[in-house]
Parts: sequence; C-alpha cells; structure tokens
Amino acid sequence: MERRLTFYREDGVGTNGLPNYQAFPPDELALIGNLYPPGCVTKDAERRTVVGQFTGAMPTDVGGAGSYTSLTNSLGATAFYVERFRGNDDFTARAEKQSKAADQLTDIIIGWCRSEFGRERNFKNLRRFLDNDFRRDLKNLGFYSSMMQAAPVLKPEAPEEFAVRFSQYLVERGYLKVEDCPELFRISEDGGAERTLRVVQRLVAAKLGIPKSSPLPRAVAGLADPNAAWKSWRKYLTITDQYRARYRQWQKERMIWGVQVAKQQVADFLKYWGRTNPPSAPTSAPIKPDPDDVAAELTMELLGYGLFGTSTDDHAVIRLSLPSPPAHTNGKWDETRKQVVWESDLEDRTNTMRLPLFCYASWAEPNETQQQKHFGRLVLRGDDLTKYCLWHRSLDPKQAGEWDALLTGLQATNGWKATLDAFRFSNEPIVQTNKQTSSLADLPRELIKSGSD
Repeated sequence: MERRLTFYREDGVGTNGLPNYQAFPPDELALIGNLYPPGCVTKDAERRTVVGQFTGAMPTDVGGAGSYTSLTNSLGATAFYVERFRGNDDFTARAEKQSKAADQLTDIIIGWCRSEFGRERNFKNLRRFLDNDFRRDLKNLGFYSSMMQAAPVLKPEAPEEFAVRFSQYLVERGYLKVEDCPELFRISEDGGAERTLRVVQRLVAAKLGIPKSSPLPRAVAGLADPNAAWKSWRKYLTITDQYRARYRQWQKERMIWGVQVAKQQVADFLKYWGRTNPPSAPTSAPIKPDPDDVAAELTMELLGYGLFGTSTDDHAVIRLSLPSPPAHTNGKWDETRKQVVWESDLEDRTNTMRLPLFCYASWAEPNETQQQKHFGRLVLRGDDLTKYCLWHRSLDPKQAGEWDALLTGLQATNGWKATLDAFRFSNEPIVQTNKQTSSLADLPRELIKSGSD
C-alpha cells in the first residue's frame, strides 16, 4: 500500500486569507522522517508530504497501529485495512484507574464531611450514603464520561444523549430534581459557586435528616458561603495523604535545588572574582504544591480528562483510494474521489485517555477473465470472494498446488461442475457424516456453484 502523509501546524488564518502556518515540532518531524525512506520528505512552506510503500504493518507516523493485508489468487483478490490512531483502547486499565480515582476522591470527601459535620446527630447516615451510594455514583460518572468521549467516534450526536442520560440518572438517585433545570442552566452559564453549593447544601441536609421546616445547623448553613466553604476544603486537603506526599517531594526537590544554587554561586564567585556584574544564580525554585491540585487531578483521572486538560488540537483526515466501494467499512464513501474517508480530532501523542480513532475497510476485486474462462461467468464477488480468498490462503503449499491444478483444467465448455464435485485433496481424511462425505473443498465448491446458479 502506498501511504502519502501530509502534515502541518496552523493557527487560524492570516490577514491574506491563507492559513497561518506554524513551525512543526522538530521531535515529531524526526519521528515521522525515520519511518520513511531517506530524502522522501518534500516541503512547501510549512506543509510537508512524505510517501512510502508498506506491506503488512502500517507506520506509526501519526501514532497508533495498523495493518494492510492483501490475499490474491487466480480468481481474484480481497484486502483488509485496519488502523487505530492514538487514544487508548485498554478499557480495563482505564476503568481501574477511574475507579481508583473515585475511591480516593470519595475518601477525601468523607474526611472533609467528618471534619465539618461529624458532630451532627445523624452524621452516620451521611457517612453511609457517601461510602456506598455516592462512591458508586461517582464511579458511574467516570463511566458516563468515558462513553461521552467515545461517542463522537461512534455516533456524532451521542454526547448530548449521554449528558441527558446521566442527568436523568442523577434525578433518579435523588441528587437533583426536575425543577432544578433553571438553576443548573445558570450554573452551566456562569459557573455560580453559590448556586452549586445550594444544591450540595440541600443534599447534605437531606442525608442528615434535617426537616425542611427546621433551621440549618451552623456547619450546614455555612455551605451557603462559597469563600468559607472553599477555605475549609483547602485546609482539609493539606492534611490528606495525597497532599503530604506531594509536600515531602517538594521539600526534597527544594533542598536539591538549594544545593545546586549554592554550588553555582561559589563557582560564579571564583570564576568572576573582581568583576562588577557577575552572572546571577538560578532563580527558578520548585513550586510549592497547591492543595487544590490534589482534588483537581483526581477529578481529571475520574473523568478521563473529559472536562480538563485533554488536548485535541490535532486533527486527522484519512482517505483510502479504492476502485469501487468497499464491502465493509466504518468510513464514508466519496464516489467523486473514489475514496473511503474518516475524519476526527485526535489527542496529542502524550495523552492516551480518549477512545482511538479507528478505521477499517475490506474489499474484493474479482478476476473476471479467469472466472469467465473456468465457469463461463462471474461466480465469485463481494463477501463470497473474500471467503474464498481466506480459504485459499489457509491451504498448505501441497493443497494449494492441487487446487490450482484443478482450476487450470476447468473449462466452461466441458462440464466443469462434475469435475469440481469429484475433486478431493490427496490423502485428506474422509469423514462420514449423515451418509455424506465431507471434504476440505466443500466450502469453495458451494461458493462457486451457488454463484453460477
């Protein structure tokens, strides 16, 4: 298969109406160049094109894995193209990572609630809810997020459906009420912390068994103040195991940095003794970890980077040129260009959270001249020809030789069906089944005869 890859980086359109091309990253340029023959990269401004021919495995130029397989014999050929572009299709590892993040995040929330509401009479009910229902629902949020991210690859209109599905799930589980829709709309539009906390406050009060007609305890009433709630949350995060591990690592890095600075200052002093403007020592100290990062990163892992940090600036368009429409594909056939087309945004090479862009196509090309010669008409095409090619490739060399010799002797004018029916491979075991003999040649025999009827 000939592969032609055109790649570039652009940032909108310039004042002249043309794409505003950017310099292509040198590391990616080197990676792509190493996968093709030397000197095969051509350049037009910042647009580059590379061409190569590949048998079997496709190059990992864009990122991913793929293959092209062609099976050819005297009656025709069939071919299969399959390729994954970037992304992550290890669902088990992804689910385990999301589940672990949900557990850690739930444990942190339980700890914070204990510090805030632990003295309330019915705290054990809130604790039980968080440890069971909430923990499970948080994991389901991760699964829904994964499905939403996979949806554009499978069905463009599906992300909206998954969002509505999970909203209904939250209503059924008691987190939201249908009448909350206007409030949720305002939250989505302006990110209002007060409105969000009102929903949280109502849920906490319900789990603590506080009647709607009763005044809220001071701790629960404090949820109405975003600043106070956020300050309390951040304070609790500083005593979590996750933050303490980060803090110890920061202290270690800061100590190493301090030693390096001291060594640099001594070296500069000795080297530039007597000069009026000695070079300054390094000033970029390791940054102290922010408590908010603990919860934020766990949330990103839970959602599979669904709402935070997923880079999808890269975009791929794949075109497979074929003489006729494929028998099977998940791409779109462009009759004008005679191409199967796939198109999707891609994560950058360092992210592996989203479902990969996955492309496949299979097609068959009959040898009409040979089929006419042997059978008087075209008898194998489409899926039947594919089955025949797969069967033919499964033969060992001796069997293939015997079968091809049979075909060579078949002529459309000399009663070829009787000759075909009588054929058996030499030394093949004959199995008696319902008073009929079965043979390795039964499958192609039936395909050919049914196509001739």
